[in-house]
Amino acid sequence: MDTLEQFTALSGIRIQVLAQAIACRTAFARDLHERLAQQLACICKKLRLEIAVAARFGGEDEGAFGWEGPDEIHLIDSLYVDHGTREFQINGENWYSLDGDGEPLASPATAEQTEGLDRFIEELAQYGILVTANYVFIPGEEEIAA
Repeated sequence: MDTLEQFTALSGIRIQVLAQAIACRTAFARDLHERLAQQLACICKKLRLEIAVAARFGGEDEGAFGWEGPDEIHLIDSLYVDHGTREFQINGENWYSLDGDGEPLASPATAEQTEGLDRFIEELAQYGILVTANYVFIPGEEEIAA
């Protein structure tokens, strides 16, 4: 898929996410939809720039300008596990030991909580954009991040 097709598809999904945000009954679900729409706007902006540069300077190779998009978009909590040092990090904050603190658990927000966000997450996965709406917990402790 070339950059223009990807831009068009992601722009369409962003519009649908914004429309769904208006229909959300809870502030939490509306906030998740708005976060996703904001992330998609950033991706579309970068794609638009790539399209403009290609048009101006004649870049015919797909992805010739090096932008490949985000690996993942975390709408609630992010979890990074460094298996080399056996440590993990939640939301880019403190590091915890896998040995001493226990293995972290990622629990996805329910469909009732997200009010239709699952449909967009599945659709974006088809375009190589992984979206998570997970709460991350350390077993036996209070919730680390909200």
